[in-house]
Amino acid sequence: MKTPFALAIGLLSIATGGHYAGYWTVPPLSSLLPESAERWSCRPFLPNLFSDTPPANHPAIDDAAKSLDSQLSSRFSRGDIDSLSVAVVTSSGVLYEKNFGVMRANETGSLPTHSHSIYRIASVAKLFNVLEGFILEQRGLISWDDPIDKYIKDFRYLATGLDENASFASLEQPPITLRQLASHMSGIGRDWPPGTVANWPHSMAGMGPPPTNGLPFPSYDDLLKSIAQHHLVSPPGAYPAYSNAGTALLAYALASASSAASGDATKIQYADLLKRDIFDPMALNGSSFSVTNANKHLIVVPSLAPEVVDQDFLDAMNPAAGQYSSLADMITVTQTLLNPRHPKSQLSQYSMDTWLQTVHAFEEDDWTELGFVWEIVKARDSNGRPRKIYWKLGAMAGHHAALAIHPGTGYGVVVLMAGHYPDAAKLAYDAFEIMQPAIDKALADMAAELYVGQWRDEDPEAKANSSALVAISKGTLYIEKLVLEGVDALKNFGAPGRLALRSSRRRDEFRIDTGIPGYNRQKHMGCYPYWNGQDLWGVRNNAAVNVIYFSGAGVERRLHVPSIGLVMKRVY
Repeated sequence: MKTPFALAIGLLSIATGGHYAGYWTVPPLSSLLPESAERWSCRPFLPNLFSDTPPANHPAIDDAAKSLDSQLSSRFSRGDIDSLSVAVVTSSGVLYEKNFGVMRANETGSLPTHSHSIYRIASVAKLFNVLEGFILEQRGLISWDDPIDKYIKDFRYLATGLDENASFASLEQPPITLRQLASHMSGIGRDWPPGTVANWPHSMAGMGPPPTNGLPFPSYDDLLKSIAQHHLVSPPGAYPAYSNAGTALLAYALASASSAASGDATKIQYADLLKRDIFDPMALNGSSFSVTNANKHLIVVPSLAPEVVDQDFLDAMNPAAGQYSSLADMITVTQTLLNPRHPKSQLSQYSMDTWLQTVHAFEEDDWTELGFVWEIVKARDSNGRPRKIYWKLGAMAGHHAALAIHPGTGYGVVVLMAGHYPDAAKLAYDAFEIMQPAIDKALADMAAELYVGQWRDEDPEAKANSSALVAISKGTLYIEKLVLEGVDALKNFGAPGRLALRSSRRRDEFRIDTGIPGYNRQKHMGCYPYWNGQDLWGVRNNAAVNVIYFSGAGVERRLHVPSIGLVMKRVY
């Protein structure tokens, strides 16, 4: 039986254009739901210590990397993958990196694949479109809530349904915004202009995206005419519909915004926009939109549909699927997504936090969501709690790619692949399944080193007893005991026992999960009373009474209770 995570990957692969139907089976509903007590509990995650200080030389991670290598080697040996490049990435390095196969599967004696081999990355290109949007937002050139017609004059679309007799009020003509385009919530169809299925239902000829449907890759004029002609899948903002056309429209708007700000009479080409704002500043030397004399010796050519390598997607469709990139470049991109303080990052922490927000959660299940271009799934960690993994999958004939990050534990996976085997998502899933327990173990060990132990007032002259006991249980930090100036502080907070520590997202700073007074013992409320009651207990010395933080290293490590100016040292 497949896990909910595996099932979600299969469904997302179908949604994003891969050929994955039949790879996954649906588990019974009972297997998707945790036990009742666990479902309603609130156990905060450990702080993401690996964002700034990734693990190094941890035996559990070393063992997991060896297991992953064995599994990938076995999978590659089946012979249906021509070239495969995989990396497990932290914010400042790699935990695993391996290249399999050859550069040109249709040539005898081809050179081996390496980290600078260049692949078509298909829909993973959409990540760069949204990254460009956040860069322009930081410069004050756009807002994600801007309507499209702010940047594209005379923009038209059909918000009405197919029933011509249905009433339609002018107030029901909502704007299509940049945010909706970036999250597949605009209602624009998948690949416009769509092909005509002239002999339906006797033949499906004419279906699919250009050029599969018999139409050429569209220009922006073709795209805008098609949007004005065809009915939206759903009203803007109502329900997601995966849209390569919407991605193209977003790129058009971003290029228009940039050109207008620069006073340029002509709109900058999308490829030039990314080269200026992303490829060059981040030193992504293997990323571009065309095969040239300078890079042709690095291009990976699969045995299946090798002609796709030479296709020109044109400026309109380049943002959706026309980009080339290398494993080395994708490692750099992944590192900046994991830590905006990375020296090559183009985003602030605020922008990155915004990028990771959920835009749409599917009511039909409890583990799949959509974000700003992300396909989000929830997978259970080693302690049984669902955590978000952010994916972007790419698939076209002969080329498959995946970039996925686990922000909560500070690592990501990159898969670039060419050949007949279509499931880059499955390989990435396998990497997460193998690596996550080791990452959880390494994170718990680092948290224990930094926070766990018995702490006592470091002032030997102190008249009142003050102490704290911090422990880790099932991936959560707890204050087991907290005595301040001889007073049982946990009892004052109305706690029946220990209280969890919740990271404030500042390094080494925590809120004690005191919750709303009187709600601590309420059942079936999950995290709500804890999250919603953080500051109800008041402040002293301009610090909330339930805040603690840690400082120093080694024997100089200290626990601070700033509300009373208390400093404690670890005694074991």
